[in-house]
Amino acid sequence: MLYIGVEAQETIKLKENMIQEVDFNVWPKGELNTAFAQYFIGNSYLAPLDAQNGGPVNVTFEPRCRNNWHIHHKSVQVLVCVAGRGWYVEEGKEPQEMRPGTVIAIPAEAKHWHGAAKDSWFQHLTYMTKVEDGSSTTWLEPVVDKEYEKLPGSNAPQITSSAEEYHARMFPGYKSDFKRTDPEFIERFDNFAFDEVIKQTSDKLDDHTRFICYLATLLGCQGIDEFRALLPAALNMGVTPVEVKEIVYQATAYLGIGRVFPFLKATNEIFDQRGIALPLPPQAQTTQENRREAGAQAQVDCFGEGMRDFWKSGPEDSRHINHWLADNCFGDYYTRTGLDMKFRELITFCFLAAQGGCEPQLKGHINGNYHVGNDKNFLIAVISSNLPFIGYPRTLNALNCIREVEAAKKQ
Repeated sequence: MLYIGVEAQETIKLKENMIQEVDFNVWPKGELNTAFAQYFIGNSYLAPLDAQNGGPVNVTFEPRCRNNWHIHHKSVQVLVCVAGRGWYVEEGKEPQEMRPGTVIAIPAEAKHWHGAAKDSWFQHLTYMTKVEDGSSTTWLEPVVDKEYEKLPGSNAPQITSSAEEYHARMFPGYKSDFKRTDPEFIERFDNFAFDEVIKQTSDKLDDHTRFICYLATLLGCQGIDEFRALLPAALNMGVTPVEVKEIVYQATAYLGIGRVFPFLKATNEIFDQRGIALPLPPQAQTTQENRREAGAQAQVDCFGEGMRDFWKSGPEDSRHINHWLADNCFGDYYTRTGLDMKFRELITFCFLAAQGGCEPQLKGHINGNYHVGNDKNFLIAVISSNLPFIGYPRTLNALNCIREVEAAKKQ
C-alpha cells in the first residue's frame, strides 16, 4: 500500500514521531486542560513555564484539536509555535499556518481561533501583553468540522474508517509517513485497496488466504519493497512462517532464482527481526530417488490422469524439460508439506498472473485450480483482490484467461 515499510521497532517509533512532529521531552506536554475543555474540540494540555510570575504557558494540542472562536478584550495575545504544525485563523483574514518559529501577535478585539493541523500535534507558547484594566476573554461558537476541513494545506488524507481499521490490523500501532508526504495519493489508494476491494472480495477470501495471495503476487510482479512491507502484515494476519517459506521456495520453479533470491533474503531478514528461528522445520517429503515418481503423481493430482506419463512425452531434444517438470517443479516443491495442493495451485496462479507474458501456462493452471477445487468465482475474487498490487492490464489478462478456459469447457 504501499504501506511501505514496517521496519524494526526503533524505526517505527521514529516514523511515528515524525508524523507527530513533537518531542515532549523538549517542551513539556503538561496536564490535561480540564478547566477550559468546554471551549476546545479535542484534547489540549497546559504546562505553565513560570506560573509564579505569570510567565508564558505552553499549550499542547493533539491532532485536529482547536479552541472555539474567541476574543481577547483590552489585551494582545502572543503565540509562539515551538513544535508541530497548527493554524491561526482570524475572522475576515486568510488562515496562517504555524510552524516552529512562527510568532503571531493577536490584536485586541480580534475574533480568532487556533489549533493543531489534522495530521500533527502542535505546541505553542502563549502570553498576554499590552494588558489594560478590565481585560477579559469572550468565548464564542466552536469551529465545527465542516469549517475546519476548509483549511488550505490542511491536507491530511480522508481515509475511511474501514480502511483505517483494516490497516490497523495489518500494522498495529504503525503510521505511514506517506500520510504526510503523499496525502492525496494514500487517501485514494488506501480507500480503494483496503476498503472497496476488501468489501468486494470478503465473501470469497478470508484474510489468511488473501495474504498468501498477496505474497505470491508480489513475487510474481517483483514488488520487493512492498513484499518487505506486507510480509509482517501477513504474519499478523495468520500466515505462518512455514507457509511464507513455501511460497518463496515454490516461486523458484516459476520465476527462477535470479528473481526469487532477493525475496528469500528479505524473508530471512524479517524473520530474524521478529525472532523467528531459522532454519524452519523441514517440509521435504521426497528424496533424489523418488522425486520423479512422486512429482508425476502430484501432476496427476493437479491436472488429472492425462498427466500420468507426461514426463515421458515431447520432442526428443526437449523431453528432458518435461522430465524436470515432474521431478523438480512438482517432485521438489508440490510434494512438500506446509501448503496443501489447493494453496500450491493457487500461488502458482498468482505467480503467473502477476508476471504476465505466460498466458498459456496461466490457462493450464486455471484448469489445475479447477481440478483441485478452486473454482471460477474464487479465482476472480483472487485476481480482484490482487489488482491494487499488479494493476489493471495484468488483472484483465488473467480475467480473459479465465474466460477462455470457461469457453473451451463449453465446446
